[in-house]
Amino acid sequence: MLRRIGSEQLQVGMFVARLGGPWINHPFWRARFLVANAEQVRQIQSAGVKEVWIDILKGRNVPAPEAGAATATPSIDASVPTPDASAAPPPTTLEAEIVQARALLQSGKAVIGSMFADVRMGRALEVSGALLLVDSASRSLSRHGQALLALARLKARGDDNYLHAFAVCALMIAVGRTLDLPDDEVRELGLAGLVHDIGKLAVPAADMHRHGERTPEQDEAYRRHPSAGYRILNEARLYSNIPLDVCVHHHERVDGRGFPYGLVGRELSVHAKIGAICDTYDALTASYPGHQPWSPARAMEYMAVRVDTLFDRRVFKAFSRTVGIYPLGTVLRLRSNRLAVVCAQHDADPLRPKVMAFYSVSQSRPVPTELIDLRHGDETVVAFENAAEWGYTDEQLMAMYAPCA
Repeated sequence: MLRRIGSEQLQVGMFVARLGGPWINHPFWRARFLVANAEQVRQIQSAGVKEVWIDILKGRNVPAPEAGAATATPSIDASVPTPDASAAPPPTTLEAEIVQARALLQSGKAVIGSMFADVRMGRALEVSGALLLVDSASRSLSRHGQALLALARLKARGDDNYLHAFAVCALMIAVGRTLDLPDDEVRELGLAGLVHDIGKLAVPAADMHRHGERTPEQDEAYRRHPSAGYRILNEARLYSNIPLDVCVHHHERVDGRGFPYGLVGRELSVHAKIGAICDTYDALTASYPGHQPWSPARAMEYMAVRVDTLFDRRVFKAFSRTVGIYPLGTVLRLRSNRLAVVCAQHDADPLRPKVMAFYSVSQSRPVPTELIDLRHGDETVVAFENAAEWGYTDEQLMAMYAPCA
C-alpha cells in the first residue's frame, strides 16, 4: 500500500517505493529501498526531492498527529539552503567517528540484508539504497580514514556475510582513493564491495560451509559463486561494469591460479585486483566457523609474501599505505617485553607507529598504560601478537587506543 508524503516527513524505517521531484527521471531515484539511517534522509532531501511514495506494508508509516496538532503538510521553505551533498565533511577524531561508524554499520546491515533478501526471493536487485550506503561510508572515511576500517573488523558471529560485504566496501573505497581513481569509479568500487559475494546466495548453503575441507563437489559448487553473482548483477540496473567485473573476478590471481577463469595479471582490471586484495584481507581477519581471526599484521605479512604471485604489486602497495603495515588495533610485543596496541600510524615511517603499552609479558599482568611514539626512544617492535591469546578482545583494545588516536 503506497502513501505519498513530503520528503520532510521521511523517517528511518520507511520503505521508499518512489521518489518524486526534479530527479524523478534519473534511474537512481526510481529504485525501491528501506531507509536505514538519518544520513539517507538528508541525502534525499538535499537532492531536491519534494515528494516520496512510501510502502506502509513494507516499512514504517507516518506517525499519527497528536491531538490538537495541525494536520496540514508543512511546505518546504525554498529560502532555506539545503546542505551540499557533495561537500567534503570536516575531519573529526577517531573516537568521535567510531560512534558514527558504529551506527552506520548497524544501518548498513539492514540495507544489505534487505538487498540480499530480494535476491533470495527472486526479485530484481535494486542498488539505490546500497549506493546511499556507499556514500555514507565514503563520508565516514573522509571524516577519519581509519575509524570505519577498524570497526568493520569487529564482526559478530552470524553476521559475517553482511558485514564482510560492508568491510570490503569500505576497504575498496579507501584503496581507490589511495590510488587516486576518479570519484565515480571509487563510488562504483564501494558498490562492488557490497555485492562482490552476492553469487553465494545462489549456492546451496551446505556447499558454502567453510568449516573443514570441502568435498570435490562442494568445492566445485563454491567456485561457481562468482559466475552466479555476475548473472544476478547483469539483470540489475547498474550504471557501470565495475561491480560485475569485481564480482566475477575477485577470486582470480595474478599468476593465473585463481578462478573461475584462471586469468593472469595483464588480463585483470585494477578494480578486480583491488577486490581480490580487500576480500582476502577481510576474510583472513574475520571470525567464522572453522577459522580463528588472524591479527591484521599477520594477514598483511601473509599477503606481502604473495605479491606478484597472488596479488598485484602496485595495488598491494596502495593497500598497505591505506591500512598500514601495522593496522590500527594491531597488538605488538615491544623490546621491553610489553604488549602494545597500535593507535596511530606515520606515513613517512610505517614500521614505527604510535602505540599504547598495556601489558607486561614477564609479569603476566596488565600495567599502567603508556603512550609511546616508536620513532623516538629505545623501544622497538619484536613481534606481533594475537590479542585473544592474551585474553583481550578487539573491543577492549579499541577502548584503549581510540581516545589517543
